[in-house]
Amino acid sequence: MRHTLKAQQFDAKLISVLFKRADELQALSIDKRRHQKLGGLLQGKMMFLVFFEPSTRTRISFAAAGQHLGMQVVSTENAQISSSLVKGESLEDTIQVLSEYQPDVIVMRHFEANAAERAAAVSGVPIINAGDGAGQHPTQALLDLYTIYREAGSMTGLNIALGTDLLHSRALRSLIYLLAKVGGNHLILVSPKELRLASDVKTYLKKRGTTFEETDKLEYALKKADVIYWNRIQKERFTGEIPPQTFVIGPQHLPLIKPEAFIMNALPRIDEILTTVDKDPRAAYFRQAGNGMFIRMALLEWTLELL
Repeated sequence: MRHTLKAQQFDAKLISVLFKRADELQALSIDKRRHQKLGGLLQGKMMFLVFFEPSTRTRISFAAAGQHLGMQVVSTENAQISSSLVKGESLEDTIQVLSEYQPDVIVMRHFEANAAERAAAVSGVPIINAGDGAGQHPTQALLDLYTIYREAGSMTGLNIALGTDLLHSRALRSLIYLLAKVGGNHLILVSPKELRLASDVKTYLKKRGTTFEETDKLEYALKKADVIYWNRIQKERFTGEIPPQTFVIGPQHLPLIKPEAFIMNALPRIDEILTTVDKDPRAAYFRQAGNGMFIRMALLEWTLELL
């Protein structure tokens, strides 16, 4: 079975296949005369969306991706409080029961790291990790890298600034793993000391030969970057005092940013990028979210062995 559990499982060849297919799907969606062809690609297939943690973009983009391809979609949200988990059922039992209902794929978000791997170990159908606690978010990483490819015209040879909660963000961590896989980029890691990237991820970068630097100088990073990936402080991951968001990108920073550079954000955006930045053509985060549906369409085809 083709599970999607971690960003590290994707190599350059598979990434290229997925991106090429996502490009084709984007073109099909724009051409109304060809759009009708999408509906029959996965006709008769069924996808379960099982979300134990809140989600807007990931859950709905997967649902839209499946339905555009002709799939039946069965969805549950807030399963942490609306499923038999409340009664004490284990994740493993839940997944084995769902497998008996004969879906073709289960897309799961969970509040615990490594939950997707536990699910895959007992599932009778492919599992797609839609985010597991502070662990990973591989489909977000794929759409993020795809956005870099679309906006910059390349995935290598770039200075990429990443901030600000590097310690807790599963989206940032997963993207960093993918960037290390494709290679050829320099990472500028921007954060306060208490939110720096975990040492195991930095070790992974060194082993893959990806250069990086750590800084708490926002203006320095913005001037140097070709890509600016800016995320919120992950307040839901803290058990103690939450540090304030001190690295905020506002209109006063726009003159510092290269004309050809662009700003990304996994969303939701809270206070790390001011809304007054949105009208700048270099603000790519809404285009980034739109790219997610097409990458997930391509991933569903790959999961069901049609790519």
